[in-house]
Amino acid sequence: MTRLLCFITVLMLLAGCAEGVDNSRVRVDIIENRPRPFSISAIPLPLASAYLRGATAQGLVTFDSKGRVAPGLANRWIVTDDGLSYIFRLNKTRWNDGREVTSNDVAGLLTSRIKELRKGRFNSELAIIDRVVPMTGKVVEIRLKAPMPYLLEMLAQPDFGLARRGFGSGPMQAEKLGDAMQLRLRSFDDEGKTVLEPETVTIRSSPASLALARYIEGQSDLVEGGRFEDFPLLEAAQINAGEIHFDPVPGLFGLLFVEGGPFLSSRENRDAIAMAIDRPKLLTAFDIMAWREALTLVPENLPNRLSIPRPSWTMGQIDARRATAKRTIESWENSNGQVRALRIALPRGFGGRIFFARLKADMASIGLEVERVTIDRPHDIRLIDRTADQSSPAWYMDQLSCTVSVICSQDADRLVYEARMASTIEARAQLLSQAEAELQEMRNFIPIANPLRWSVARPGLLGHVSNGRGWHLLQYLGRDTT
Repeated sequence: MTRLLCFITVLMLLAGCAEGVDNSRVRVDIIENRPRPFSISAIPLPLASAYLRGATAQGLVTFDSKGRVAPGLANRWIVTDDGLSYIFRLNKTRWNDGREVTSNDVAGLLTSRIKELRKGRFNSELAIIDRVVPMTGKVVEIRLKAPMPYLLEMLAQPDFGLARRGFGSGPMQAEKLGDAMQLRLRSFDDEGKTVLEPETVTIRSSPASLALARYIEGQSDLVEGGRFEDFPLLEAAQINAGEIHFDPVPGLFGLLFVEGGPFLSSRENRDAIAMAIDRPKLLTAFDIMAWREALTLVPENLPNRLSIPRPSWTMGQIDARRATAKRTIESWENSNGQVRALRIALPRGFGGRIFFARLKADMASIGLEVERVTIDRPHDIRLIDRTADQSSPAWYMDQLSCTVSVICSQDADRLVYEARMASTIEARAQLLSQAEAELQEMRNFIPIANPLRWSVARPGLLGHVSNGRGWHLLQYLGRDTT
């Protein structure tokens, strides 16, 4: 609490220093509570580096300001009737060193990038790609082992931006400026020489408290990358509500059981924990209208998701659920002895403290003790807070597979794999529905809400639009995108 009071004091001293936004010179702070040097080759990409890669090393496709798939290196594409081939026609463009981009470049670089990304979170989906083939000087084909309806969404992620010998193809070009990076939109003249526009976007990464202090002082125009753990700082900073933007992002926000042991190996005990959580009261503690509770593993309104019954723990009023859960815990302890305190890994930050306080009270209501630890310490339960890379139910089940927890379902993993290899959308949807039902029955994950993502934008800043991706690409900032 002392740190929060100090932060409030600093912000009060800075209040009134902010000025209007200059759209020709936009300054952005990207929240990273452990800032790292910019590196567009890192796997996984830190958030600030992801923004940098997305601006300077575009892929075949990208996102527009509203989060929709848009042309990148390719200006158009077609999908064959069997869904096994995506054919892209490239724009006429150049790498930042002036050399023209060819299909051979793109095919080779994308093949190499796919091999690199197979080590990370895209591995399961990338296994479906057979090969990338250059067809002519301006055509590239991606051949698949099975239909992949969400391929474009994946390729639009900043991770799939392509760079040749350290040079991307824009649409921006970056220059190091102390601990920041300054970017300008680029084009080429008739002789192929680079022409940089005078307007600049400068980005740097910093902890949330420093980012908000800079914003209040007028040293930045936009703060990106806000999450639930830092949200209480907005109230302390007295940020005007009209300057806070929420992105309606889908994904997972809830508790994953990562260790078994005698107590948590019991499905009934995991069910009791799920029943005890008062989601509306927990979320109300943050006073965020945009934060809604979640009751299913996969969002119920997700396209191509087949409906399955909600988990049984959602039935009944909270008092009745807790009474049932408490009897379950007491029965287990009568046979096995007292349960040790469960270790829950949560992020640092004032929001994490609020979340834990509510969770602790919920668990106490059924006779369980919990302790808060950081993610790098041994733990039994982990908070998962991830936005979805794709609009596919398969993405959600990948996050809960046997590769991430000992409490898992190999049958569900098998069904997800079979779904990816299915030849029709109908078969894929049916298999994924079975996998979701299997995982839901396992109770290895307790959904709580949708992920919370926020940013703070100075009034008058152009090109910043809340969207369902949570990405606000730098090339649109300072420009009218309507």
